[in-house]
Amino acid sequence: AQRLGIDATSARELFSLQIRMARDVQEHFLATWRKTGRDTERVRDLNKELRPELDRLGAQLLQATYLALPELARADFVQRHRELANVIDMPGIETDDREQFLEALSALKSVPTPALERIKASKVLRVGVTGDYAPFTLERDAKVSGADVAMARALASSLNVEPHFVHTSWPNLMRDYQENRFDVAVGGISITPERARLAAFSHPYHVGGKTPIVRCGAEARFDTVAEIDQPGVRVVVNPGGTNQQFVRERLSHAQITVHPDNRTIFAEIATGRADVMVTDDVEVDLQIRRDTSLCRATTATFTRGEKAMLLPRDEQLRTHVDQWLDKQLAAGEVGRWLQDAVKETLAGPR
Repeated sequence: AQRLGIDATSARELFSLQIRMARDVQEHFLATWRKTGRDTERVRDLNKELRPELDRLGAQLLQATYLALPELARADFVQRHRELANVIDMPGIETDDREQFLEALSALKSVPTPALERIKASKVLRVGVTGDYAPFTLERDAKVSGADVAMARALASSLNVEPHFVHTSWPNLMRDYQENRFDVAVGGISITPERARLAAFSHPYHVGGKTPIVRCGAEARFDTVAEIDQPGVRVVVNPGGTNQQFVRERLSHAQITVHPDNRTIFAEIATGRADVMVTDDVEVDLQIRRDTSLCRATTATFTRGEKAMLLPRDEQLRTHVDQWLDKQLAAGEVGRWLQDAVKETLAGPR
């Protein structure tokens, strides 16, 4: 547990309770067999079958506890998840046992552990993704895909661990980072001074900038910041990221509407409910291929930005990521992941 960043004392309390509850279940069945006779199920070998299975389950339980730790650490965990007590439904388990188990879960505490060591010990790379920024990440039917998802899978493979994708959002990205909900975050994350004050970044793997997307025919009306920043111009923006930061800093006269879902935001322009959106050029170039009623207003960009993996402040992990990423860039893998993601996005539902 300590290798996974879980306080040993609180973990010991949880597993001691789990063992005691398992013994109570055993005693219930033994008492039943004494009265009615044992059933005819084959007796499994203790050393060859049962103990290896118990070892596997123990490791699996510890890994699941590790992945759930950010939620378990919430002050209101017991109140939010009291229904979990009903899941523990075995003969020999009493109501008090269920309540104690929830309390033991909520008492688990994290302890500082070097990120790279923790990742290798857990055999899992927790990857934060928003799932709403094609071609970097896109969630459909509870499955996440995109160039950065392919990159994260390859990074996990380089560490000999499995990727585990954790949903985050642009407004909550840095809060989730500080709450240790993921090890790395990907998905077209721009390097900004505000984020860099809290977190580390990998070497950048994409360079671009903000540019406007409009309904075709309106390009000449909205190809400069000055033209966009006029009263009556309806600007739509997604919340929490650098697009909203650009709007706050550069647009003071336009009519601003915050649209909560970046996956459907471009329909606001296509259907005439908004005039323009300013977003990264890579996203604009993808969306105008998805919807021929939309056009890029200018070939220029209003800003210059670099995208990178968001990392914890762990030099060993960052060194591994940077060395690995540099090799992927040199081999052209990052470009291929991006091209494949564009093709997949264009082939999917609109």
